[in-house]
Formats: sequence, structure tokens, C-alpha cells
Amino acid sequence: MTASLQDPDQKTPEELEQHFGTNLQKGFTSAQAAEILARDGPNELEKPPKPTLLMLFVLQLTGFVIILLLVAAVASITVNATGPAKDDILSYTTGKAIFVIV
Repeated sequence: MTASLQDPDQKTPEELEQHFGTNLQKGFTSAQAAEILARDGPNELEKPPKPTLLMLFVLQLTGFVIILLLVAAVASITVNATGPAKDDILSYTTGKAIFVIV
């Protein structure tokens, strides 16, 4: 192969054929294909790393509905803590239940 190829999308198929030393009808020979594979690696995209369990947990907690439920739980506990039945432990049941469910 020759030096770097400038604007390969602007070249004709014949120019590309000459640049890469191949044949448009037959393609690369097995030896050329093996050499290119060894030099450049397989023609595939890199796979992104799988998220960890902690990352999946955090992503689940940042969903809109989950945040809305957490705000509702805090609001419920706040309203009950400032209301007339603030000493009654059962008045906090709704807020606690939302936290447990979430």
C-alpha cells in the first residue's frame, strides 16, 4: 500500500482499488486479508464495558418516578412531623412505607 489516503470518500473505486492493491471483482487474497487482520484487528466496534451492580442500582434510583416517590415520602414524613399527631408513631406509616417500597 502507498502513503495515507486523503478523502477516500471522494475517490473513484478504481483509485481505491489501486491504493489498496486489491481487485474489485475478487477482493483481497487470503494472504492479504490475513495480513490486514493481523495488522488492524477485526472489523468490529469496541463493546462498552458492562455496568457494575452498584451502577445499575444508582441508575435505578435516579429515575423520574423513583425521585418523585422519594420526594413524596419526605413530604409525608415532614407533614406528619409538623402536624398535631406528631407524637403518634403510626402517623409516619405512609412515608415509611414509600421508602421501603422504593
